[in-house]
Amino acid sequence: MGDSKRRSLDFKILPATEADCATIASIEAISNCEASKTKPENNISRVIFGPSNDTSLRAKDLLDKLQNDKSMQMWKVVISDDNGEDKIIALSIWHYYLEPKVIEDWKDIEWPPTAHAEGCNAYIRSATAMRKKHMSGKIFGHLQVLATLPQYRGYGIGSTLMKRGLEEGTKNGLTDFWLEASNDGHDLYEKFGFRDVEPNLIDLEKYGGEGIAAVRTMRRVPN
Repeated sequence: MGDSKRRSLDFKILPATEADCATIASIEAISNCEASKTKPENNISRVIFGPSNDTSLRAKDLLDKLQNDKSMQMWKVVISDDNGEDKIIALSIWHYYLEPKVIEDWKDIEWPPTAHAEGCNAYIRSATAMRKKHMSGKIFGHLQVLATLPQYRGYGIGSTLMKRGLEEGTKNGLTDFWLEASNDGHDLYEKFGFRDVEPNLIDLEKYGGEGIAAVRTMRRVPN
């Protein structure tokens, strides 16, 4: 169970299954589009990835990785709904590289019509290049996604997911961890020992948004 100083909510963390992929893809998109510390016109998810109503390709991608990528661990946070059924409200996706990980350059892919394909590929290409620059050839853990539905923020769910993910990595002998932080997650990650490496700057005006969006790369290493 988890709680916070401000509010409490009974929830539990479980390994996600193949049956959860569609729901998890939807929650990820909603959480990213409804960022609380970023204006909509400067929100990468809103501007280049588009609306959160069609996540079928992402769900397919998650299913494929869950079936075939042994490095990936996906957790779901569930509460009981009014009918006593489990309801997923948050998630985290980690990759644990227990052997030296060679990071390859991003290869452009197709995107749904609602997304800005050029912008999506440019963003992921630059994020991959930065991760390659700092982490390729290393043994490390990578937090790829941490997302909570907006109405369930403030209950300590993010902290609980971070603890679980780091504990899993530590249990497997990892001491080096990497992530890309949004404005919403940055303070949380700092509390868990992550420090800024360098920002990944995206000019959203090229894709119909406003200003420069900065996604900060962060790393947690032993003291």
